Amino acid sequence: MTALDLSDWTVSLDLWGTLIVHSDLPAVVDWRVAEFTRVLQAFGHNVSAAKVRDAVTATDRLALDRQRHDGMQPTLGELLAGILAPLGVEPTAELIPVLEVVHTHAALRGCPRLVDGAEDALRALVTTGARLVLTSNTLSTSPQVHRQLLDDLELAPFFVDMLFSGELGIAKPRPEVFATVAERAHSTTAMVVHAGDDWLTDVRGALDAGCRAVHYRPTGRPARRGAPAITALDQLVDALSIACHPAIAVPSSELQ
Repeated sequence: MTALDLSDWTVSLDLWGTLIVHSDLPAVVDWRVAEFTRVLQAFGHNVSAAKVRDAVTATDRLALDRQRHDGMQPTLGELLAGILAPLGVEPTAELIPVLEVVHTHAALRGCPRLVDGAEDALRALVTTGARLVLTSNTLSTSPQVHRQLLDDLELAPFFVDMLFSGELGIAKPRPEVFATVAERAHSTTAMVVHAGDDWLTDVRGALDAGCRAVHYRPTGRPARRGAPAITALDQLVDALSIACHPAIAVPSSELQ
């Protein structure tokens, strides 16, 4: 299928799980726990790595759940306070800046890499004339670190705009996120199509905001009604064309 002219459209893309993934996800938590423990002990707090791990994982789990279901974006200070509170550690002005560096850079220890076909898919999208925007939820990893990572992976030049929940103060699936995508494009949500791997935050969030959507499901999870589904990024341009111009849609089986 030949890609259609999408020059009137803004194509919004999710980042984690869609364009990049961790090569070693457990290393992220392991490094953060080890460094948190080391720093806390250096500041005179006798806490075990096991207790730090419990506090880190519980805080991450709660923050992610609130983000995915309610679009709540915790601040870095709130995340660190959530970790320190069950450890009985006061978040002092001397301690917090040290922990901030550990917290925001931990994701790099997982050796983020491109999803197979990501760069080719972005190049193909550029040829459609669409306005490409990155729309990413962030938690522990700061927007600044994300931008450096995108530079290192040579993805940044593909995008005319980048929206991070850590800067917006809200997260997908909140409709205001997608409204901001349209506003910054001087367009409307009806002319925005968002692609991502999370049904709740990426697909349902986009549709509820009045956008179109494409569901990327690389693990082959069963497709759901409501949006074109793909299992590989080399199907992305065709799926976006179908989402934007459903009258010419091809059978969904050709995209899976």
